[in-house]
Amino acid sequence: MTRRTGRRITPALLLLCLALPLSACGGGTDPLPGADADARYDDLATELEAALAVDGTSWKLAEDTRTVKTAEDACLFTPGTWTPESALPEPADDEAWQARADTVNTVIAGYGFETIEDVTEQGSRTVLESQDEHGATLRITAEGEVRIWDATVEADPCTAEALDIG
Repeated sequence: MTRRTGRRITPALLLLCLALPLSACGGGTDPLPGADADARYDDLATELEAALAVDGTSWKLAEDTRTVKTAEDACLFTPGTWTPESALPEPADDEAWQARADTVNTVIAGYGFETIEDVTEQGSRTVLESQDEHGATLRITAEGEVRIWDATVEADPCTAEALDIG
């Protein structure tokens, strides 16, 4: 009979080994070069606006919603909130929400965001929500407001000036 030598890896140890690299990198997010952040998310917002527009609807960025902050040893960029000049018609049913999600998915796939499979309920409102590989969260309301926040970026120092948005 042959005897095996070595240590046995327990399931708990295996899970710990798999989780450590993710936690060491800020939750598994891949930081976006700071110089690319502003243009990347502005381009995404522009493409979403074009895809969602009804009768020539245009969106406006609320400049005061664009921020840069340090949190948990990461530099986080919030590209901001874009609001349509006139609210989009609210999807009437599940089928209409799915059609809007499908439209949004055609745009966000090219920017590394997860495909939106279903709506997200937030209290009394329904939204579409996704996250990209940089940790940014994208939320689109029924009225068409587009908000993107907390993308992990590489910037030293972690300031708006370093991202050239100051």
